[in-house]
Amino acid sequence: MAILFMALTWPWSQGPVCAADTPAAKEDETMGHGSAEEIVVAKVNGKSISMALLMKAMAEISRTKHGSQEVSPLLAEKIKQEATDKLIIEELALQKAGAVVKTIPPGRLEEKVAAVRKKFKTEDAYQSYIKNEFGGMEAFRKEMARLLPLEIFIDQEFEAKIVVTDQDVQKAYEEGKKYFVADEFVQVNDMIFFLEPDASDSAAKVEAIKQKIINQHKNDPSQLPMDGTFSLEKNKPLDKVKDKDLYAAAKALKEYGWTSPINVDGNLHIAQLIGYKPAKNKSLQDVTAYLTNEIRNRKRQELLNPWMTGLKQGADIEIMDLSR
Repeated sequence: MAILFMALTWPWSQGPVCAADTPAAKEDETMGHGSAEEIVVAKVNGKSISMALLMKAMAEISRTKHGSQEVSPLLAEKIKQEATDKLIIEELALQKAGAVVKTIPPGRLEEKVAAVRKKFKTEDAYQSYIKNEFGGMEAFRKEMARLLPLEIFIDQEFEAKIVVTDQDVQKAYEEGKKYFVADEFVQVNDMIFFLEPDASDSAAKVEAIKQKIINQHKNDPSQLPMDGTFSLEKNKPLDKVKDKDLYAAAKALKEYGWTSPINVDGNLHIAQLIGYKPAKNKSLQDVTAYLTNEIRNRKRQELLNPWMTGLKQGADIEIMDLSR
């Protein structure tokens, strides 16, 4: 029920799937029946759902679930059914909310618009989003106003029932600790040369080979012909203690950069940095606010799911046959 859930998490979502008045929603002569705004694809307790809304819902599902995957006729029909069902559930939820929430508190719409604006780093990015997703500020504000009763209803009926305890947060932290606490990670392509490390020309020979890899082999050491004078260990994770000299030199590089020749236990090495992750040392206190919000969202959805499932009971739902 992503469309309904989107209404609860706005402005952190990308925006209402079913917003009308967008450029895509104004395509004319859709399927030969007239404009997309005029074609009725379903009725929910007498309230019409237009082809424009269905088109936008289908596009959103296709983009988020299927990406660049080719849409076959069978998949298109599946997407259409899913989008229709989501729009019906959303409309039922809005009708339920509208019957309870008769007025919007003064300033609530402006707060919502301001919250959306805050999400964007620049005014240009914000205006581009408004134009691309809604067709303009008027349509954007209209859509926000349409969703506000549902948001207020959810706050009144469900939000007060959500309790996040210290134990909930502690458990979530322990279960996800690998995402919050991790050692620094350095991975390299390690080349070892069978040369006398103290010979006056050894370092120069290694440097020459390194430049050959960069200039003649697209910076890929595996393309250098093996001639018995060196060995290559690809994708080697370095140990901060055992490989301390290579580790320190490699972590200071830019990605795919090379160290200078380094003497390690009597052999000359050069290392190419291919992966680096900084250490993570976030304490429970550091992530408590984040985890609390995540747990609250999960618990809210657990309350909403059965409510949404029951919305169709007793509803007058009519799906139009547009194949004729």
